[in-house]
Amino acid sequence: MLFVAALCIAAQFSINKLYQKTCADGLKNMLLFPFVSGVFSVALFALLGFWLYGKPPEFSWFSLAMSVALSVVSTLSALVGLVIMKYGNLSVYSVFMMLGGMIMPYFFGLFFLGETISLSRVAGIAILVCALPFSVASPAQGKKAAPAKFYYMLCIAIFLLNGSVSIISKAHSISVSAVPAANFIVYANICNALINGAAYFMVAPRRPGEAEKREAKPNKARAVLTIAICAAVGGVGYLLQLISAETVPAVAMYPFITGGSIVLSAVAARIFFKEKIGKMAAAGIAMSIVGVLLCRK
Repeated sequence: MLFVAALCIAAQFSINKLYQKTCADGLKNMLLFPFVSGVFSVALFALLGFWLYGKPPEFSWFSLAMSVALSVVSTLSALVGLVIMKYGNLSVYSVFMMLGGMIMPYFFGLFFLGETISLSRVAGIAILVCALPFSVASPAQGKKAAPAKFYYMLCIAIFLLNGSVSIISKAHSISVSAVPAANFIVYANICNALINGAAYFMVAPRRPGEAEKREAKPNKARAVLTIAICAAVGGVGYLLQLISAETVPAVAMYPFITGGSIVLSAVAARIFFKEKIGKMAAAGIAMSIVGVLLCRK
C-alpha cells in the first residue's frame, strides 16, 4: 500500500507539472486546479466511501474541524507548488515537499505520540536536513528564472506546508473521533471546493498583452480533464496513506513514502520533462535516500 501511495504521489507531481506547463497561466487558472480537483474528489470519494463502508459519509465535528485546517494548508501548498514548478525543476520541488512531509511528522510522532528513536534515525534526520541545500544549489535559469532568495523562500514554504498536511492527516487518523478515511477525504475536498471556488470566481481574469493574444488559449476541456486525473491519482495515494497511518508508526511510514516519491519523481522528471539533474541536486537526492533508509531502522 505504501509503495502504491508513493507511486501515486510521483504521478501526481508529474501531472501537476504538466498542468503548470500547459494551463496554469495567471492566478485564475491556478485557482481552477484546486477548485475542480475538490469538486471531482467529493463525487469520487463519496461513491468510493459508500462502496467501502456501505453507507453515506459519517459526520464528526472533530473531522470537520480537521478537514477545514487540512484544506487551508493543502490549498496553500498546491498554489506554492505550482509557482515553484514554474521557476524550478520537478525534482527540487519533490525533494522539499516530501522531506517536509517526512521530517515534521517524524518529530510529531517522536514528541507527541511516544514513538521510539534510535541512533540511526538521528543520523538519518541529520542527513536529510543536510540534503536540502544541495537540492536547491542550482535553481532554474533562463527567462522564467526567479530571484534566488524568492525561490528559496518558496522551497521553505512548501517544506512547512506539506509537513503540516502530514501532521494533520496523522493526528486525524489515530483519533477515536475520526470518521473513516474515505469520508474524511470527502469533507476535506468539500472545504477545498468552497474555498477555492470562492477565490476563483472572485478573481478577475487578467487582461492579456498583445503577444499573449496571438498565442493559443489554454484548452479548458483539457485543463479540467488533467485536473480530474490528478485528483483521482492523488486521492487514491492519500487514501492509502490515511489507511496506513491508522496502524503504521509515523517514523516508519513517512520515510518509506518520502524515499519512494523522491526517487520516482526524479525519474519521471528526467523521462517525461527532460529535466537535467545537476551534480548538486543529484547529491541531494542521494543523501535523501540514505537518510530515509537510516530513518527506517
